[in-house]
Amino acid sequence: MEEREKELSKEGELTPEGGATKETEPSELEKLKAYAKTLEEKVRKLENLAKASNERLVNLQRELELVRSRHRMELEEKNRYGIEKFARDLLEVLDNFERALDHMREVKECAEVYKGVEMIYLQMKRIFEKHGITEIVVERFDHSLCEAVSAVPTAEAEENSILQVVQKGYKLHDRVLRPAKVVVAVKPEEKQE
Repeated sequence: MEEREKELSKEGELTPEGGATKETEPSELEKLKAYAKTLEEKVRKLENLAKASNERLVNLQRELELVRSRHRMELEEKNRYGIEKFARDLLEVLDNFERALDHMREVKECAEVYKGVEMIYLQMKRIFEKHGITEIVVERFDHSLCEAVSAVPTAEAEENSILQVVQKGYKLHDRVLRPAKVVVAVKPEEKQE
């Protein structure tokens, strides 16, 4: 082994300490520097890729949470207002019960039947209320809750006050199922002479 070191030392490739000579040092150093630079570029590219992937992951998680939230809200709305069409159809039945009660109230022979029909009517109203269906009660005309079917000029009532409810209105929670149909008071026209 010592002979080989002496030969290499004579040729100028190795120093007696076993290190590279000045002739070979730059080329090896250049190779190592180039290799280090290549590795640094790969590391930088991988870091950028990891950063971009992380940002995409964060965006996808945010988007997924928005979709979940929207879906949750849609389900809540369907649960809350899912009976809207059914309830609207049942309002006609409730109206017919009210008409029957109004008619039977005047006929003395229907007193027993009246009590039975009234019990059914009240039970139906309780079930409506249990499911968030409530009667619209207003004293003044509100176009978001009422529909004016007639306007009566009168000085005896305030303008826009409701003189008569032709058909009751109902709400499902905060949504109008059917507006109340009302007769509204308006100012009488002043007579011109």
